[in-house]
Amino acid sequence: MFLALMMEMLVEYLNRGSVYKTLDWVYQQPLELLLNYIMVLGLFLLFTALIGRTRIAFWVLTGILLVVGLVSGIKFKMLGLPLLPWDIFQTSEATDIVQYLNGLVNWKILLVIFVYFVLAIILIRKVPNFKIKVGWIERLIFVCLAVLVFTGVYYDKPVKIRSAFDPYTIPWDQAANYDRNGLILTTALNLDYIFVNEPENYSQQTISKLVDGIPKQSYPDNGKKPNVIVILSEAFWDPTIVKDIKFNEDPLPTLHEIQKTHPHGTILSPQFGGGTANVEFEVLTGNSMRFMPQGSLAYIQYVNHEVDSLAGIFARKGYNTTAVNPFHNWFYNSRTVYKNFGFHNFISSEFFTPDYKGPYLSDKSVTDKIIEATDNSDKPSFIFANTMQNHAPFDKDRYSSNGGNTFTVSGDMSQESRDILETYATGIHDSDKMIKTLTDHFTQKGEPTIIIFFGDHLPLMGDNYSVYKDIKYISEDDPDFVNKMYSTPFFVWDNFLPQNNDQLHMSPSYLGAYMLNRAQIEGSYYTDFLMEMYKKYPVIPPENMYDEMKINKDDLKPYNMLQYDIMFGHQFGYEKTAIQDKIVDQNFVLGYGDMKINEASPVQTDSSGNGTITLKGSVFVPEMSVLINGEKVTAKYVDKNTVIASVPKEWVKKPRDLEIQTVIIDTKDVEISKSNKFVVKAGQ
Repeated sequence: MFLALMMEMLVEYLNRGSVYKTLDWVYQQPLELLLNYIMVLGLFLLFTALIGRTRIAFWVLTGILLVVGLVSGIKFKMLGLPLLPWDIFQTSEATDIVQYLNGLVNWKILLVIFVYFVLAIILIRKVPNFKIKVGWIERLIFVCLAVLVFTGVYYDKPVKIRSAFDPYTIPWDQAANYDRNGLILTTALNLDYIFVNEPENYSQQTISKLVDGIPKQSYPDNGKKPNVIVILSEAFWDPTIVKDIKFNEDPLPTLHEIQKTHPHGTILSPQFGGGTANVEFEVLTGNSMRFMPQGSLAYIQYVNHEVDSLAGIFARKGYNTTAVNPFHNWFYNSRTVYKNFGFHNFISSEFFTPDYKGPYLSDKSVTDKIIEATDNSDKPSFIFANTMQNHAPFDKDRYSSNGGNTFTVSGDMSQESRDILETYATGIHDSDKMIKTLTDHFTQKGEPTIIIFFGDHLPLMGDNYSVYKDIKYISEDDPDFVNKMYSTPFFVWDNFLPQNNDQLHMSPSYLGAYMLNRAQIEGSYYTDFLMEMYKKYPVIPPENMYDEMKINKDDLKPYNMLQYDIMFGHQFGYEKTAIQDKIVDQNFVLGYGDMKINEASPVQTDSSGNGTITLKGSVFVPEMSVLINGEKVTAKYVDKNTVIASVPKEWVKKPRDLEIQTVIIDTKDVEISKSNKFVVKAGQ
């Protein structure tokens, strides 16, 4: 039992890379430690039963856990993510980890491993009869105990281990998930999402027949290549549709004006209050979360290989393809996902100017990035942008540092509900301003442009839908609950097509195909298929609503089959249509590419003896750091070509070389961009 504890502590140390972090986890999460220990003990019993000798079983399991913990720790240092169960399918990532192995295994890790082995050898030699073979009765007992442990943790039966500990999982942030729950436990909890059942009759022949039967959408070449901008507005919903409340003025005047002249309506989101990435996944790829395991996050669990998307389609047409997201590059595994989708570059929050509205980067800052990307491109642009400003919670003082709430709401409701709605209205009014700024900009610019704007899910307002109930938008056991709580607004605006104000209701997985059809832009075999499915079943609800919406489950089998081929199968459809090697952009860059220092001024000293150096270069960003001889110094960002770095006076006095480099380090302490090293002479 003590040796099992040693193995658990070793694997956690290797995963976390620090004795302090490991001991802090032990102190902060004792129940999670105990559950991890129980699982390691179960593994130890199982290996002992299989091998028949406790000593050999210990060393074999130690070896396995040593490799797993070491690789997980290395991956975290490289990518800000631990080792995940589905990484076994990512051979390219495994190669990268091996490449960095030598540089990331330091003497501290080697020392801990050495101490572990010495302690284990001493303990094993001191334990009498440790080499004796385990008898068949004991082996059978050990297997039974191990099975009880694993089924109790995974299935919560026959022994309710899982419910007894009730571990809190964080699937949208696997780094935080592992940090809280430990490597062994989190790996077990993530096993739910690894495998998806293969559809009956899945084969190359079946896929080929399906692809051949898809009517091809062909359009005359009008010579236009419009900019295409897709905007996912965080928690965007139109509260003015609620009959029992009134705002002092319309918080969404631009939206309501566009709805009079352009296609608009609602999407039936697969999410409520969160899970943004799943809605994004549907819109970009045309795949449906209805065919995924409930509770899964496609970006985290399944997009570990190339997947064609709107980005890939437009890239093959000669577009610049850019993803814009005012949040961390690692969140929802976005950096890897956008590359696999065929984007050329990804502008994450680390590359933004810090313009906050409330706790998050403003919708205006996203607007600026969209305009910047199109204005700086010598090609037509495809841009997919997220916003973050309207992420919950919507407390009364959220915008106090930005002038406070600008809307009031009247109606029969509690003060708490009133405060939340007024805060929410203030936020979505900024989203409406975003719409106006963009439509005005591209109207004045005159470039043909199409903009898709949609909300990913309704906002989370109060516990157990309390605000929605308070304003009488829904009732207890509301028969129309799904449509009310999962329908979000969207519109398709353009400045070059005939006016059309069709009112639509569709699943988000059809939105891209609809836009391509509306703009008469050829897509792929998959978007052609989706357009045909849209005509028959514009909305795919949860399965328990199929009968209510007169959906024949068998009619959805071709959709499920093609999606399985793309996400989990052999991508026979890609192979047949010759796009298999035309999706991922091998020159994909995070941000704007590596920063470059072209020149540096001589060290300038002030009256106190401290110095400054003015650096001239390219693609500097406000959130970068300046390193001098490997140490971070205070720096002032001037613009994308200029930054002023401070030089401590002790470095100025004596003649020396100052090696200067600019770097961007994210919140996971991962270096995501860096410049060349530039040497300046000091003390002369």
